[in-house]
Amino acid sequence: MARIRHIAIGTQDPEGTARFYIDGLGLKEVGRLDSATAEGYYLSDGHINLAILKFKSDEPAITEGAPKYTGVHHFGVEVEDMEKARARFEKAGAVHRPYPGTEEMEKRGNVEVKFSGPDGVTIDLSEHGWAGTK
Repeated sequence: MARIRHIAIGTQDPEGTARFYIDGLGLKEVGRLDSATAEGYYLSDGHINLAILKFKSDEPAITEGAPKYTGVHHFGVEVEDMEKARARFEKAGAVHRPYPGTEEMEKRGNVEVKFSGPDGVTIDLSEHGWAGTK
């Protein structure tokens, strides 16, 4: 079975975006990039690599709108303790983004809790994970 091991986020502020994920989720910096095509950081939790990239031209990004393109729509992070994770994430600058009907479900702990990070990327935190991830 194939496994997701890499997610890339386009940004205009690679240093600030990397700092957010280091401070907010405890990811570790495992590398830096400064090539002819992009600059940025490689972060990891030991299982998945998160590339934080500022593209220097349209060609390497292969994404319409690059190099101005920013973001991934959203990704999810499984946490052991939601209360501690929320506090740490909000301290790092994450903004809680409840959507209609979820506040009551969040109180019962049976859904992911949504936040916005730098560049508007949505990050879901969950104590229960997602189908097929255990």
